[in-house]
Amino acid sequence: MDFDQFLKQACPPQDLIWRKYRRRAARHRVQARIKELGLPGLPAYLERLRSDPQEGVALANLMRITVSRFFRDRPSWEALGQSVLPNLLEKKAAGQPLRIWSAGCCGGEEPYTLALLWQTTFSHKPVDILATDIDQDSLARAHQATYTAGSLREVPRHLLEHYFRQAEDRWVLDDQIKRLVRFEQCDLMETPVAGPMDVICCRYLAFTYYTGRRLNGVIHHFWTTLNPGGALMIGRKEVARITEVPFDPWPDAPGVFRKR
Repeated sequence: MDFDQFLKQACPPQDLIWRKYRRRAARHRVQARIKELGLPGLPAYLERLRSDPQEGVALANLMRITVSRFFRDRPSWEALGQSVLPNLLEKKAAGQPLRIWSAGCCGGEEPYTLALLWQTTFSHKPVDILATDIDQDSLARAHQATYTAGSLREVPRHLLEHYFRQAEDRWVLDDQIKRLVRFEQCDLMETPVAGPMDVICCRYLAFTYYTGRRLNGVIHHFWTTLNPGGALMIGRKEVARITEVPFDPWPDAPGVFRKR
């Protein structure tokens, strides 16, 4: 049994889209779990998943995705700064922070993108940026805020020069940007996040890898956590999967939806 054959049988019962899980890291984590359990291989682990509901529930976390980059889908970030955030700020009382949640933040690339956007456009306004992820190693990378050039290839040149310093083959984020973001460990499927939020950013996670009850549960959580009229930002390639949910497309902001 190869890894794709395993995924075809293991993912659907857990409301996961098996075709998306072909990353090397996911395969390595599954193999490490098989070794930890003392099982002979993928067929035996598949049987374990079928007989042990708790092992099955944990499968999505076992294959978590830990890759992201700054300003991914850059037009979406430009629209967020030019249209979405100004609209939401108009509704905030003086001195009241705009509350933003980056769900599934990986190594901090997207919440720090939000912080860069805020610092360069709305620094005179208060903001509370919460970033969460289930993976402790990813959170450790986020706290370190040191990145390869590949993670920064969409960062505008003036921001790269002003807010990053090069250290050998890595780029280190400026402390004033780091201070705008607070990180917490959180399981998106189980741990509630205290709302209300004005913006939720969850890109290339739930709307890429989840389906059925799993996806519906995340959508419900986002909807109840957002303020009325709040914004949900997903990936531009994910928008086709949000056509029958209680959000409306935000005009002229690709990948952003407004809570009804």
